[in-house]
Amino acid sequence: MLRLGILFCILFICQLSAQANNLNAFGDTPWGTPFQTVRDKFESLARNPNSTENIQILNEVKNKLLVVKRNNVMYIYRFYKEPKEVSEVKANQNKSQTQDHKAASGLFSVGVVFSPVESTRAKNTIKEKYGNPSREYLIENNFGIVLEKEIPAKTEKKAEEGEEESTQEQIDTSNKIPVALIWNLTSESENKVDGGYIIQWNEPYQKKLYTKRMDYFSAELSKIINSDFKEYFSYRETKIIFDLFNTPPSLQMEKITEIPTK
Repeated sequence: MLRLGILFCILFICQLSAQANNLNAFGDTPWGTPFQTVRDKFESLARNPNSTENIQILNEVKNKLLVVKRNNVMYIYRFYKEPKEVSEVKANQNKSQTQDHKAASGLFSVGVVFSPVESTRAKNTIKEKYGNPSREYLIENNFGIVLEKEIPAKTEKKAEEGEEESTQEQIDTSNKIPVALIWNLTSESENKVDGGYIIQWNEPYQKKLYTKRMDYFSAELSKIINSDFKEYFSYRETKIIFDLFNTPPSLQMEKITEIPTK
């Protein structure tokens, strides 16, 4: 039964890695899909008497979160809705300042949790489609884990000094293990960011590294959300400034005295 579960997880990863190279969607669900649309899809599949899949909606927070268990794999769908405070700030800004920025909403990220798979198997499956990861986060190897090292092809004999430097680099990295691998699958065209990111999380267990969680992010929506939250954290100060600009001078001092002190 355990082998069957591991095989299913490998097939699941293969299915995800079969998506377009730029990762503009998660499976058959495009980024930006509304919460209700995604929920209705899973509710319909769960109620379909002819469906061969086991689907359960485990938890939901409208316009924020939808947790679905599908064939022993848990999917955490994350949604975004522009904060009211940000909308108020944008409403007071000139159109010329916001014409290149649209309101973000809908699906922007999916987390996937499945039965543990050896991290090298998960990595190689993604690597076949997307190539090597863009970045690795390393920590000290205090778990006795032995990693398979990729040996580069030898083109010519290195000088003694070069060989010493190469040996030193191997020593520096031999005592570290990757706890996270990141694939950056983004591209920019016409001031628009396409694609997304994949994060593979690794955990040590019995002197081996295993993967049981992966996260997928929309590049475009992540960028907009980051921009929105920069405005969100300063919205009070921005709102005060706009109020001052739009208030007659005779009433400005009265307006200021109404602002509660922290």
